Amino acid sequence: MEGYLLWQAEVDCARADAEAAVDALDWPTTAQREELVALLARRQLDVSQLALTRIATRAHQLRGEYQQRYDVLRRRALAAVVGLVAALVLVNALLLAC
Repeated sequence: MEGYLLWQAEVDCARADAEAAVDALDWPTTAQREELVALLARRQLDVSQLALTRIATRAHQLRGEYQQRYDVLRRRALAAVVGLVAALVLVNALLLAC
């Protein structure tokens, strides 16, 4: 639902920006004005969609990269803890043997 609402806000913003740009022109007829507004708004929405797609793709890539790094660090930490416990058990066994 949030994505839908955010996109609707983007549509509204694109439309408002297009209307403001066309309002600065004094030559278009009413029909031409509407066509220009629709064209400019569609162009802005296309640019926004491309940007969002690139951002989402990169976020997905980063998530995979960070998950791999996290997994490696977690395995290393677990190996270090297991090694430490093994060393403590060995030291304890040696001390008890004396």
